[in-house]
Amino acid sequence: MKREHVAFLLGGLAFGLLLGFGLAHALATRPGGVPVQEAAGEIPSPAGPPAPSQIPMGGAPGGGGAAPMMAELQRLQQQVRDHPDDAAAWTRIANLYHDAGMFQQAVGFYEKAVTLLPNDPNVLTDLGVCYRGAGDSQKALEAFARAEKADPKHWQSLYNQVVVYGLDLKQPAEAEAALRKLEAVNPQAPGLAALKEAVAQGKAGRS
Repeated sequence: MKREHVAFLLGGLAFGLLLGFGLAHALATRPGGVPVQEAAGEIPSPAGPPAPSQIPMGGAPGGGGAAPMMAELQRLQQQVRDHPDDAAAWTRIANLYHDAGMFQQAVGFYEKAVTLLPNDPNVLTDLGVCYRGAGDSQKALEAFARAEKADPKHWQSLYNQVVVYGLDLKQPAEAEAALRKLEAVNPQAPGLAALKEAVAQGKAGRS
């Protein structure tokens, strides 16, 4: 990875910190940690396994929960300066923004992580969730498709395809195809019943 790319992203990191610490998101875990709010109900949008550690964000009295996040981001900033090929560090920075709901800021860091981990379905799915959160459904689907190709049994990528096709784009045929694959891979996926109902309601509304 080129060092000028590191400098560019770290500049964005400094700007994002100013925005991020004004948020009061207190998300406990990463899988399902970014809820998808829909008229049909609250559909969880899983995005891979839990992060290595959980950083409190606005959860402590008096706003003290931001301090551990600030400290970790500063440490990670130095880490990627010194070791620009450290995929775990890039991913962790992205995870922090992801968990704060700052999807646009997270995208660049996930994209860098993907250049280092091109076949990691969890990172690809996280990237897709952030594309969706930033309003780009097509890029989200491309990331989810790459994750599915890397691991056809990666149920989170299939789940998110159903969400985008069925709830965002209102394409019931594509949503149902992804849903069939999801049910075959993981019939016990969290939130599956609610997701099926939401897709069915969306299809009924178009007929």
